[in-house]
Amino acid sequence: MTAVLLFALLAGSTLSSQTRQAPAPPGAARPAPSQTALIADGSAALAAGRRADAKRLFKEAADRFHSVAALLQLARVQSGDGDAPGALDSLQKARALAPNSEEVLSALAQVALAARLPGPAAGALEALTRMCPEVGQYQYLLGVSLMSAGDAVRATEALQAADRLEPGRSLTLAALGLALNSRKQFADAKAALTRSLELDADRVEAIAALAESEASLGDLKAAESHARRALDAAPADATAHLVIGMVRLQESRYDEARDALVKAAASDPQSPKADYQLSLVYARLGDTANAERSLESYRRKLAEMNDRVKAIRAGALPREVKGGGNR
Repeated sequence: MTAVLLFALLAGSTLSSQTRQAPAPPGAARPAPSQTALIADGSAALAAGRRADAKRLFKEAADRFHSVAALLQLARVQSGDGDAPGALDSLQKARALAPNSEEVLSALAQVALAARLPGPAAGALEALTRMCPEVGQYQYLLGVSLMSAGDAVRATEALQAADRLEPGRSLTLAALGLALNSRKQFADAKAALTRSLELDADRVEAIAALAESEASLGDLKAAESHARRALDAAPADATAHLVIGMVRLQESRYDEARDALVKAAASDPQSPKADYQLSLVYARLGDTANAERSLESYRRKLAEMNDRVKAIRAGALPREVKGGGNR
């Protein structure tokens, strides 16, 4: 669509230079600017640093002409200004006008992911993977968004598809390992994470996830070694603190386990994993009140995660329809 828009602007510029209209009589009303003129003026305002003027012009073009091109430009400015809700609103309007536009869907997914809104991101990326099933990057991003929402089952499917389409990508393998850990498929997770680290030995999230796989498989020495390595690079890493807590729990060093798990919960307050482990530690310490409190927190977070998964699977965003296209 960008190429079409640029061609239209160039064609319009050429036409206006060759066919000049006679000036309007004094006092006559000036004709309203065209869609092309509004977008061109908005682009010029943006280039000059007049972002408020650019947004006003793009919005006028979008409102008057139902222009997908103007909505895309408006969303880019809004996103650049840190207005994620405004950008998402503009892109949802663009999607309603052009449900089959890869450019619109891609922009919607990127803005939603940046705003940490996995639901809208997954909705757009599911459409993209149906439209472009051969593009591994869309499958990867879909897997990441589904993992963020807590849907480890479908995340695994998307990430495995991404690995088939573009094999040997460290990021894809690291994300796949995280998804498999969430499904308690620890041996498969360890294999994926080991391959990821062979490609990029310093990827902290892969090191920490490998430590979780190892701790869950009973290899406490390797788990602690990898967790310490992750914490050296990222002292607040939630997974690494979780692993240290799991190891200390297995060693019956309950006070140390509690301290590590409290750090894990603070670093990733949405994850239920640390709360469950804390309920076990507090029970071993004889602290019934905190054990029950941690177990309740675990159940609440798990229910919230399940609700997010159900909402995404229900398809809150519209799917593309036949006959849609760019405008």
